[in-house]
Amino acid sequence: MKNLFLLFLGCCMFSSCGSKKETLTTINREANRSTVNIDPFFDITENAPDDTYGLIGENPVKVGGQSPSNQRRYLASLAGPEGEIVSFNRKGSCCAYKSENGFNGSALVDVYEVTYEGLKKPINIYISFYDLETLYIPKGFTKRM
Repeated sequence: MKNLFLLFLGCCMFSSCGSKKETLTTINREANRSTVNIDPFFDITENAPDDTYGLIGENPVKVGGQSPSNQRRYLASLAGPEGEIVSFNRKGSCCAYKSENGFNGSALVDVYEVTYEGLKKPINIYISFYDLETLYIPKGFTKRM
């Protein structure tokens, strides 16, 4: 009887987790889309020394903080080439790299899709919150005023 109860409980837990997965994903996607109410970093003033900075997974922006809030603050600090307001949406993670601050010596990079008015195709920006380095403005963007 005890084994039957444990089997029933396990099935309930398994099926309830599976059914909630898509709902949580949808909520997270909407929660990550933002254009307002995020305090930007005002001290990001220099253009990236490298054309790939933040634009490929192998050269991510490293915002530190161990929290997505610094990622959003970084993105809120950017504007389009003519000062356009950017909006962004977290697409997922990729591109593991070695980091003492990550899990078991490895960290992932989060991918954000960035758009602004007049942009024909969204631009992916790659950001890690596990490590911190000097923050720059990626090629094709300006500082938010």
